[in-house]
Amino acid sequence: MPVTMLRQNCMMVWDQNIKKGIISDPGGDLSFVIETIEADDVDIQAILLTHGHFDHVGVTTALQQYLQEKYKREIPILGPGIEDQFLLEKVAKDAASFGTSAEHVQNVNPTRFLKDQEILSFEGMEFEVLHVPGHTPGHVVFYEAKARFMITGDVLFKGTIGRADFPYGNGKLLIQTIKDKLLPLGDDVYVLPGHGIGSTIGYEKLNNPFLI
Repeated sequence: MPVTMLRQNCMMVWDQNIKKGIISDPGGDLSFVIETIEADDVDIQAILLTHGHFDHVGVTTALQQYLQEKYKREIPILGPGIEDQFLLEKVAKDAASFGTSAEHVQNVNPTRFLKDQEILSFEGMEFEVLHVPGHTPGHVVFYEAKARFMITGDVLFKGTIGRADFPYGNGKLLIQTIKDKLLPLGDDVYVLPGHGIGSTIGYEKLNNPFLI
């Protein structure tokens, strides 16, 4: 679901057999996200955040409130790493400074932050959390080994990698961590990035100039 003026890929992933799933990186356009959930009739179990940038997390709090009222149960916000807490605490300010509509955009207080290599288990799917800093210090990737895909946020895109020119960015660390943690997972693993179209690890090994 591309949202905000930056066309950030909010993801809804679910097990078709049981119609239960997760939402990742709800950065904006709350009504559109809700309409998509309702149209596919998916029971959302959690909201996952790859990192703290406003275009990835802007309507997280509002969506959590909506889902909790809908389901009458807690819907946890999981992630990113605690190193991105400073970004989550100024989401509204950053969105406003970028000229993004402030409707439903709020700072985010996760249910809990995530750590490298922990496993998130939900009905129908299981994600390994991989800490991949460099774009932001607390950026994480969600890897579903059985289904062979990963939600990479702004770490890895088709043919390129995430920006590292922020004061808290680290390009060398980003590239090295991608090579150490993501590329070994297998050429067939599908990459669901935070912006743009998808790719595979195999394609990136052969064609991404930052990784060759």
